[in-house]
Amino acid sequence: MKRTLQLLVIASLIFLYACNSDRNKVATAPIEVVSHEDSVLIPAAGWGAMKFDPPVPGTYELPPIGKAADGNVLTDEGLSKRLSDFYGDKIVILSFIFTKCSDLNGCPLVTAVFYKLKQALQDDPELEDQLRLVSLSFDPEYDTPEVMKFYGQGSKDYGDLEWQFLTTESQQELAPIVEGFGQYVNQEYDEDGNFTGSFAHILRVFLIDKDGVKRSQYSAGFLHEDSLISDVKTLLMEERNS
Repeated sequence: MKRTLQLLVIASLIFLYACNSDRNKVATAPIEVVSHEDSVLIPAAGWGAMKFDPPVPGTYELPPIGKAADGNVLTDEGLSKRLSDFYGDKIVILSFIFTKCSDLNGCPLVTAVFYKLKQALQDDPELEDQLRLVSLSFDPEYDTPEVMKFYGQGSKDYGDLEWQFLTTESQQELAPIVEGFGQYVNQEYDEDGNFTGSFAHILRVFLIDKDGVKRSQYSAGFLHEDSLISDVKTLLMEERNS
């Protein structure tokens, strides 16, 4: 199982490298992959360069959209924490993932964008220090702290931007968190009623300010490191002006 996970992470990084190595080329045909929903997907914008300039930081507002949910989580070292322990001192970008996800525009997309964000901020240590990435698994049975640590081990090679890989002890501990965030996720079953080990989910990534308040929400079509950076800078400018 570890070998499968390792190959998935490596494949994502290879895709990421290909996107970064020739950012000005436009694909002439969509890449077809089979997701957990057996659909044909076109790679989302986050896999490559943005086709338009992101908004200028500070020229727009990000109104509060509610408190970020809380609950019991485990770090990749197996330490018990509250999710709110990761709010307050930094701006947080939080995503829900599961490490076995094979949906191109699902969890692998978020992981790739987070890697690209880490790379982009390596030359901006001041901004890098104001931000925390959080990947929280909604598959606690498989995604143990050990698996999450293995999944995130390559992240240390891409700058100093903090990236936490969290899970929970059980679906019962996870439930109030996903419900609080309005994160749709469903276990998938085969024709005999057996759990396949996969999940149907809608990609959601959340921007959370230092007061633990959600300020933006991103779907696959709008998730890109350039827009994330603009939004983070906008929140920091708001903080300085308040």
